[in-house]
Amino acid sequence: MKRIAALIFGIAIAALSTGCSNQGAAEKESSEPVKQEEKKEKEEAAEKVDYPEAAMTGEEIVNQLIGEKMAEAASKAGKAEEDSISDMDKLMAEFQTKEQSDQEILNGLIHWFGMDYTGVYQNLVNYEPDYGDYDIAGEKQKTKNIAIHIDSSGSMNGQVSGGVKMDLAKNAVKKFAAGFPDETPITLRTYGHKGTGDDKDKQLSCSSTEVMYETNTYNEQNFSAALNKFKPSGWTPIAASIKAGYDDLKTKAAENTENILYVVSDGIETCDGDPVEEARKLANSDLQVKVNIIGFNVDDEGQRQLKAAAQAGNGQYYTVNSKVELENTINKLMGEAMSSIEKNISKASSKTEINFRTADLKQQVGGIRRDFMDVADSERMLLGDALSELQKQEKIKPEDRDAIYDLIKIRYEELNSFSESLMEQAKEKVDKRRQELIDQINAS
Repeated sequence: MKRIAALIFGIAIAALSTGCSNQGAAEKESSEPVKQEEKKEKEEAAEKVDYPEAAMTGEEIVNQLIGEKMAEAASKAGKAEEDSISDMDKLMAEFQTKEQSDQEILNGLIHWFGMDYTGVYQNLVNYEPDYGDYDIAGEKQKTKNIAIHIDSSGSMNGQVSGGVKMDLAKNAVKKFAAGFPDETPITLRTYGHKGTGDDKDKQLSCSSTEVMYETNTYNEQNFSAALNKFKPSGWTPIAASIKAGYDDLKTKAAENTENILYVVSDGIETCDGDPVEEARKLANSDLQVKVNIIGFNVDDEGQRQLKAAAQAGNGQYYTVNSKVELENTINKLMGEAMSSIEKNISKASSKTEINFRTADLKQQVGGIRRDFMDVADSERMLLGDALSELQKQEKIKPEDRDAIYDLIKIRYEELNSFSESLMEQAKEKVDKRRQELIDQINAS
């Protein structure tokens, strides 16, 4: 692209060289183009944007931050980010291409429209084959070590379909705790139960997280009494409560325990803590805690935060908005918690069924890989639309568009190869586990 500033500067110099019989007048006249030239140079320097270099290898791409426009779209709509990008003509009218090379324009497009590969990448790279009941062969069972945390902020006094949120939460938690085997250690903690929601009580309320049922096996009378010790009151220190979950679980933690934290909350952190980071620390601690979170009648912002915290804590996020949904979710959680305890070892004797399961798992891996490439396809199409709009607005020439799109295709092919290698690694895990199960059957 031509440097307009250099051209204007040359014209100004030529004008100065013509001279004038009146030196004072000439100096006055020639000073104006110089000032205008300096102004234009400053404006053009300010216009050029240096975007971060676009990732072009698979490992770098999946770890690169989501594009700015994609993040904005995701925050405004509860649908796929690419479906939320509208008014492409207006967006690209803001996009700067002046004095930008093809690579620099690509950098800018990725900085704006790069997709979020985190989820699909994690699903592939962390894939572990689940042989269900067959996987019981030779498996060492773990005892559940449970901590339950209930939000006692003032908003839990609100109504949903079926009753008051706090009443529904307590009843559901009581049923949940009662469902575990007699030897299961359980801790009950609440948070935000002191003070009020007023600013004057923020410090008191934000520091309030307290064990109501000391770590012990379930006793109906004592557990019911513990639930009656608190009521909806103040702010929402979720992060502080999650952090305290380590102390709740370490009392009974051992090599053969699976340490799980269940959090019930109806809102976002309001005490300046970071629940996502605290959940991540718990998951990465020596206890390897799994953090499951139930969002009870939570708004969009709260759901995003709680879901992120559950994901960081290697757990699951569940959203409920009524008594029925809460009860169904509790039943589902109980079923998941009990599944490994109630496995039927008899099915592990069938090599044929294990082979059928192997084929199913490999198809599952292929589906996960297709999910990955669906994201890559969406990104490629979105970047192509953005390029076409730049060409339509005459910000780039047709040959520029072709050259930049070639770079986009290189990025896409890298993602294709990268995801294929991850898929093959996942399938190798399936084959390895299959052989382990067959060996165990042969040795029995």
